[in-house]
Amino acid sequence: MRMDLQYLIDRLETMVTSAKKMPITNKLQMDEQELADLIDQMRTVLPEEVRAARKVLRERDTIISEAQQQADEVLKTAHEQAEMLLDQDGLQIEAQARANERLEEAMQVAQSRIDGADDYAREILTSLQQQLVRHLSIIEKGLSTLNSRE
Repeated sequence: MRMDLQYLIDRLETMVTSAKKMPITNKLQMDEQELADLIDQMRTVLPEEVRAARKVLRERDTIISEAQQQADEVLKTAHEQAEMLLDQDGLQIEAQARANERLEEAMQVAQSRIDGADDYAREILTSLQQQLVRHLSIIEKGLSTLNSRE
């Protein structure tokens, strides 16, 4: 069964909230081995979350690269058509206008795809960042609780 970081943090929270409280000191009594095992599992799962974030970044880079290639192809086609039109009598202005239109279209398509890829990556990474901050806070509280027992 694959465990994710959220599940492990929920388990840590359950351990902390269900731990016995020591009279007067308000300190918690927890099973040290169980807590150590849980922390080890968290250390194992955390790199998977980071790998997922890296995958999102690679996907974003791929989308940007593909958009750039398509823009380059459209630009090349536009230049070829412009040169062909320039060879014909009296059509130089029309060729330049068409080339400019195609270039503008290519730039718009490329920018749209880049913007979409950036938005997607930003959304995924922001979500992951929020989860990691929340998880780190819970881990720090658990460690603080353990350290206060000493």
